[in-house]
Amino acid sequence: MRTTAALRALLDFDTADYIDHARSVGRDRLDPALRAWMAEAYEDVTVILALDGDRLSRQERAVLRLAELVFQSEWKLALPEGESPEQVAARGGGPLDRRGKRYQPYGNVRLLNHALGTRGHAPDSAVERACWQAVRAIASGWRAYEQRTVDGTETWAQDALPDPALLGERIVRLDALVSLTGGRAPALRPAAATPPRRLRDYLTPHWRANILEHLTVLPQTTQHDEVTFLRVIHLVEATTWGVLARVMSAAEWLRAERWEYASECLDRAAALAAAQTEALLVMRRTMPVEHFHGFRAATGDASAVQAFPTQLLHIHLLGVHPEKVQALHEATENAYVLLHHNPDFEPLRDLLHRVPDEAAGRRVLDAAHRLDQELYAWRKIHYGVAMRYLPAQTTGSGGTSGAPYLRSFYQDRLFDADRSLLPQHRSAETAAPGPWVRARPVLSPFN
Repeated sequence: MRTTAALRALLDFDTADYIDHARSVGRDRLDPALRAWMAEAYEDVTVILALDGDRLSRQERAVLRLAELVFQSEWKLALPEGESPEQVAARGGGPLDRRGKRYQPYGNVRLLNHALGTRGHAPDSAVERACWQAVRAIASGWRAYEQRTVDGTETWAQDALPDPALLGERIVRLDALVSLTGGRAPALRPAAATPPRRLRDYLTPHWRANILEHLTVLPQTTQHDEVTFLRVIHLVEATTWGVLARVMSAAEWLRAERWEYASECLDRAAALAAAQTEALLVMRRTMPVEHFHGFRAATGDASAVQAFPTQLLHIHLLGVHPEKVQALHEATENAYVLLHHNPDFEPLRDLLHRVPDEAAGRRVLDAAHRLDQELYAWRKIHYGVAMRYLPAQTTGSGGTSGAPYLRSFYQDRLFDADRSLLPQHRSAETAAPGPWVRARPVLSPFN
């Protein structure tokens, strides 16, 4: 397309119709012609932004940037006929541009991160604030969706509904999760009741709530509890970014020997980690096993091992576990985190060993222990979720061994049972990143 024709088509794209269609039939059954058009439009957008960006108005650039995020997921899902994701990657931009049904396009994670603001150089306080706002907006929107389901007024993803008692418990748990956000950050402006019609309509002051409520929640099936699965992915992603930002900041304060600021960062991280655990419990307590099996095949190769903030948080806390190197190497979207697998990188666990034995230092260790306890509780539940929902001997969707893989790491902690700091994992070898590792600022995940 020429630039003017592409711009006109993008500005006229009916976002509401796309969302309604995807939700009514399940994204897995999206009209192939629509997906093919969106995949082509994504390629047009990237070219326009790269070559003609200086000729665009500010609003046009903003619309195209959003279009890139919306259309990229469909581009990744639109595999050319007869080709595997590996074949597409081999002839395309390399394995970092893997296409297929993986974590990022499945959960529309880039759109979520856009709403969180993690692509900019935001300070940790701003990231934490945005994460609390997202948790409140997501949990509130999800709660309203479940209430409409109970009332019989909701129209999409209504197959295989949970028992009324489970829906009631889910609503109660979501109310409790919303209450955890009280006083943490101002609430976002509420989302529109129905999806906005045009991409430019997402540039209003309500844009973040509209993205979280409408553009990120596109299940592959019409199974009701796939919405639960997606919402938990989004809540865990949001809280993990907030914890990661505060842990990275705490590490810098520890290097500067500013103990009071380090302890505050770790306290704030622990509060977000507690909300993360409550989010996971909503699914664990209210989604029957058979409901997960009803949509699991539609999740494709999406896997938590491909979740960038989760893997980077573990590394900034504990370092690169030697037994995780292979799994990280194979999750090529984020494999550059292996650049941390070197003797010069100091995770939080190493830095805590240098905290002085005085009142300020003990406050740091107390806060770190609270964070460690919260994250350990989450990992135990996550491991239990894998044991509960995955049949025995079933491999994980990302190619790991599933529950046995999680069993290897869920007890990897900062402190042992008597609150003594544990030693750092060491490996005799340093992973040598292959040529596909894209150069990025290793210690700046918000780029």
